[in-house]
Amino acid sequence: MNVLCLTDAFWPDHTGGISKSLLSSLEGLANIGHLITVVSRRLHSGYPKYESKNGYEIYRYFSPSKGSFFYWFYPLFSLLVLPQLLIRLHRQRPFDVAYVHNPFQAVGLNRALSELPYVYEYHASVVSEIGFEAARGKYGWLSPLAGVVIHWAGVIENKALTDASRIVVHSQFMRHDMCRLHKFVDETKIVRIPLGVDTDRFRFAEHSTAARRILGLPEDRPILLTVRRLVARMGIENLITAMRIVVQQFPNVLLLIGGVGYLKNDLLKMIEQYKLERNVVLLGFIPEETLADYYQAADLFVLPTQAYEGFGLVTIEALACGTPVIATPVGANPEVLGTLEREFLLRDNSVEAIAEGINRWLAHGLGTEIRRHCRAFCTEHFSREQICRELERILAEVAAMGRSCRVGLHSEQAQATTRKLG
Repeated sequence: MNVLCLTDAFWPDHTGGISKSLLSSLEGLANIGHLITVVSRRLHSGYPKYESKNGYEIYRYFSPSKGSFFYWFYPLFSLLVLPQLLIRLHRQRPFDVAYVHNPFQAVGLNRALSELPYVYEYHASVVSEIGFEAARGKYGWLSPLAGVVIHWAGVIENKALTDASRIVVHSQFMRHDMCRLHKFVDETKIVRIPLGVDTDRFRFAEHSTAARRILGLPEDRPILLTVRRLVARMGIENLITAMRIVVQQFPNVLLLIGGVGYLKNDLLKMIEQYKLERNVVLLGFIPEETLADYYQAADLFVLPTQAYEGFGLVTIEALACGTPVIATPVGANPEVLGTLEREFLLRDNSVEAIAEGINRWLAHGLGTEIRRHCRAFCTEHFSREQICRELERILAEVAAMGRSCRVGLHSEQAQATTRKLG
């Protein structure tokens, strides 16, 4: 198939979970033999408009750069600028199907190529995301406009879902969330496909010693790890607060926090206020080349999500490396971890529950047997190969629907022409 992929930001321009999981899926589809064209907005003016990668091509269309005054108006460029590029590309290489990850781009696609069927991947509601971030002050002086933006984004998102031939969700939680927010979406179009992980890239380690030596981490301390954006809903504040309780029982414990975000300064102040400088370290952004090493180096990965966890790519990355994961029972966490071990789910998302779970697992001990169990579970349920095969099936099904519709349309046009001539 000749697949057009539309995404708001692509790896490595943007290093979030969505862009990383998409990269893995597209690499998998390319390995199977499909032609992949990625179209994304240009986040910075210095990024090239076109790149040829191993197995796929990337086109970037003009959009205001991050840091500019006009950056927050970037959705308009997906509606106005994107269609022109799509028309040109489709003339050069007619696409069979589109694989879309952003509602504004879905509407832009419909404006340019209304006959091209598409699969829409619902990672999360843009409406809910804007609401969460606005509540924590991410948008500064623009926050009072959030209500207007949320309404407009909701209309766009609803149209994107309505026009899609199939809708992919990663969890039942996200399915229920979408149906709650968009009550008139045809539920028969929804398909659940979990995220996948490259189990070669995130390799298994029975012991943490080798990774700790590579990273220069202490070998004689229990190490906890979390990798999250430092933003609202991720629960990093609760995790740091929980460490005040944990250190009373395990004074030598070390928590490593990987990630960047607008809460960084607030978190640093918390660490200083609670006198946890020896026990909690903000690592900042962890490069992809060393991420697997950090997973392997940890005794335990903690996912302290407070709200709206659509799946949690870091969960399966950690499990692939053999590192046990404990998580709050929020969003899709029970779906991902509940079938592995119920003990991996905390009783709730409170500070006390997080501390209780960490203390219980550190006291219990984390040997090679549990690490093998985590790796086997991840390989069985979330390997990239099996996830890509399922995605391939859905894309092929939608592409066939598109061909059938075009054949039917051409047949009707031919019959109408024959009647006129007759």
